[in-house]
Amino acid sequence: MKFHLPVVLYDPDCPLCLRFKQGLEHLDRNLTFVSARDPAVYLELPELDPELCLEKVHLVTVDRTVLAGPEVVDYLVRTLPGVSKLAWLLDNDQGKRVKEFFYQKVEELRELSKKKDANCGTCSKG
Repeated sequence: MKFHLPVVLYDPDCPLCLRFKQGLEHLDRNLTFVSARDPAVYLELPELDPELCLEKVHLVTVDRTVLAGPEVVDYLVRTLPGVSKLAWLLDNDQGKRVKEFFYQKVEELRELSKKKDANCGTCSKG
């Protein structure tokens, strides 16, 4: 296999995705980060859908389980050294709601960022 698992797929054209990647790189050197825009990923990991991988973060575990969106957050909280010590904060209903709210807000910011970038060519610069 070309990619060392676990693999996190991210959108390199998204500023929030790049920040997420950079932050995780400091926390865990065992994660492999691959552009969701790289066609080679889908040849190596045919279980992935290219369109879905650009819509939300995806992670493929060592046993090739595909996680998406908030499931990736759960996995990272359980497995990242240092972060896993705080996993108990998310183990109740209130913690799950906070995590889902946070993830939803990040997704909203990502969508706004994509719209802003798409419209940038038409904005007036003066």
